[in-house]
Amino acid sequence: MRRLYCVPVWLVLLSTLVLAGQNFNSDWKFARGAHPGAEAVNFEDVSWTAVRLPHDWAISGPYEPEGDGHTGKLPWRGEGWYRKKFSLAANDTGKRVYLDFDGVMAMPVVYVNGREAGRWDYGYMSFRVDATDFVRFGESNVVAVHVDTRQHNSRWYPGAGIYRKVELVISDPISIAQWGTFVTTPEVSDGGAAVRVRTTIENHRDRAVSVKLDSELIDPLGRQLAKTRATATIAQNGAHEYDQGFKVSNPQRWDVTTPRLYKVISHVLVDEREVDSKETVFGIRTFEFTADDGFHLNGRRLQLYGVCLHHDHGPLGAAFYIRAMERQLQIMKDMGVNAIRTSHNPPAPELLDLCDRLGFVVWDEAFDKWDGTSTRPTEVPIL
Repeated sequence: MRRLYCVPVWLVLLSTLVLAGQNFNSDWKFARGAHPGAEAVNFEDVSWTAVRLPHDWAISGPYEPEGDGHTGKLPWRGEGWYRKKFSLAANDTGKRVYLDFDGVMAMPVVYVNGREAGRWDYGYMSFRVDATDFVRFGESNVVAVHVDTRQHNSRWYPGAGIYRKVELVISDPISIAQWGTFVTTPEVSDGGAAVRVRTTIENHRDRAVSVKLDSELIDPLGRQLAKTRATATIAQNGAHEYDQGFKVSNPQRWDVTTPRLYKVISHVLVDEREVDSKETVFGIRTFEFTADDGFHLNGRRLQLYGVCLHHDHGPLGAAFYIRAMERQLQIMKDMGVNAIRTSHNPPAPELLDLCDRLGFVVWDEAFDKWDGTSTRPTEVPIL
């Protein structure tokens, strides 16, 4: 009898939350080194290099002849600073302000107007900084990010700097939580499918508020299939999870050859006024791992032809470019590849979006070490 051993995180498709953030990638200043006081609003950065994110400070060299070949003999280890000035409209006073970073290598500390607003320990994960209490509406603001890779080691090229996109999110005090929409398909057959939508809405006001949630189900051709509404009273500074459902007749299944995608559009209303909205893209499919016949997708055996895909773009470095990754995936698709293992860390969110759209099964690997040990002790924090 043939046996298949696998890690449970082999997932065919994850629902993808589309955030309504503003592009925050342009007009940054960068400098390598310590630069004491660089978090201060009035720090002089006129001599710093103008950069646009995503940015990998190490890929341009210079090469280190005695450096580690595993990491390309490139100068990724060190520290550096990024700074950016931005303004917020006075009529946005009272709203929530967040900075969403998709990936910073490594150990970033984020300052807003000279004060520490947040920090993060893992270079490959997205994270959010709540800047609400640090910004000034109707005035100029400064964000500064200190990046430090000195304590780390790696067996591959990790890159260095703010190497994935950053978004500025300005939201109503009542809004969908970050990653707050979760879509599942608990029942799937050729004749019909059940779609479950759980949505967490947060209330940052100082009083309880009645909040309506309208959810639309859109088919792969962009047609509205159904709409539902739920109402709940959310306590002050509290949150509520809405649980809604749809039925889909004769569902169009997601598959590696026909990657058909549905989406849920969520509308948040207070006093019949829309205060937030989100789109969540998902696929309808079934999958199963069997002991004697391998992997099954939508009821049939599927031979997985996969690759281990690191996060960098070779000579382009670790900075993530959507078109560069799309090109790689299209070439691999032409080779016959239908499965991706994200070696050895979570990828940029856009990679998962591309795999959903192009038809790849994904092993979204969390990290390389599973027991907290390493032959290189300094490797553990970065892995």
